[in-house]
Amino acid sequence: MTTERPDIAIVGGGICGLTTALALERRGWASTVYEAASEFRPIGAGILLQTNALLILDRLGIADRVREAGVPLEDSSIRSANGRVLTRFDLDRVERADFGYGFVAIHRAELQRILLEELDAEVRTGMACKAVTDTETPAVRFTDGTHIEPDILIGTDGIDSVVRDAVAPNVEPRVLDSIAYRAIATVDLPEQHRTRGIEVWGEGAYTGGAPIDADRFYWFATVSESAVEWQTDSQPTKAMLRELFSAFPAPIPAVVESIDTDTVFSTGLADVPSLERWHHGSVIIAGDAAHGMLPFAGQGAAQAIEDALTLAHEITTRGTSTAAFEAFEAKRKRRADRIRAESHRLGALSTIQSRVGTRIRNLAVRALPDATFRRARRRRALHTSLPETTDSDQHFDIR
Repeated sequence: MTTERPDIAIVGGGICGLTTALALERRGWASTVYEAASEFRPIGAGILLQTNALLILDRLGIADRVREAGVPLEDSSIRSANGRVLTRFDLDRVERADFGYGFVAIHRAELQRILLEELDAEVRTGMACKAVTDTETPAVRFTDGTHIEPDILIGTDGIDSVVRDAVAPNVEPRVLDSIAYRAIATVDLPEQHRTRGIEVWGEGAYTGGAPIDADRFYWFATVSESAVEWQTDSQPTKAMLRELFSAFPAPIPAVVESIDTDTVFSTGLADVPSLERWHHGSVIIAGDAAHGMLPFAGQGAAQAIEDALTLAHEITTRGTSTAAFEAFEAKRKRRADRIRAESHRLGALSTIQSRVGTRIRNLAVRALPDATFRRARRRRALHTSLPETTDSDQHFDIR
């Protein structure tokens, strides 16, 4: 390993990019982050950080800040459209008792703010990547005409990644016949819902969310395109949301009534097919660029955060990009691919459009022991391919 440290460029200033920069910085390595947006604004909706994400943020010394900025959840449940509990997760008893952290619901902008405040690295905004023209000695062109040639290029530029084209050409996200809605509702929740997450599995419609502070609730939903084909544009109307969700169990109807439909984020659902490789030459992709997944397992951000710490560890301990990238991919690809496949299966289950299929699904899920679901969540937390603590990790070890 040479004493001269490489010039590292990170394209994409979302959660994965900022966490990667922070993880490198915690080990004394510098990087420059290039973000397409002209500025970091408090936009977006909420995010659910599961145990494995919080364990890594603990290693980076910011887990307590994240907990204080969000809402630690005491439990979460999956219900049918008529309110019947299909399964429940006692987060206090299972996750916190075992790991020291459970789940935290937080506004995405709050997590981004914390990461930016912790970083000393240069973060350049208004830098949309146009193309990566070389991978051995990375050459990157931005839409404003800027050209850079870092020693290592890390692509964390999301599911529609430009950097990915240099690593895995001609790969397009797989689009599903569904629309996803996300919003922040200002709502006065009853006491019993102020620290609880909820998912509701309906017939062709899926919804849920969690409180992110005392009077705000992160709401999400997916519906089939055929269920809303009568709409003239992609923005949902209050009448449509009432028709779809007013009969769902509390607190969903109250949340829907409180939503300002002008603030709803409406997007298609898509994931990235399993890639043959995540790196080429001195270029590596991570987060959604490498393994963008459907939201149904709630693991998209957590997997990106796992990528960040593991990649920083490999780069700072192995020195050469080839060895570091091969080790990173060996540790992370199988796990991320498995969780993406799990999320796809959960999405198929939760959005069944047949009435008969919905009934069979609900009966099957209710018949499964709660321990089955607890084991799945424990597996996500326990089977993280995290590096051992070194002197460069300034805070805490994995519990």
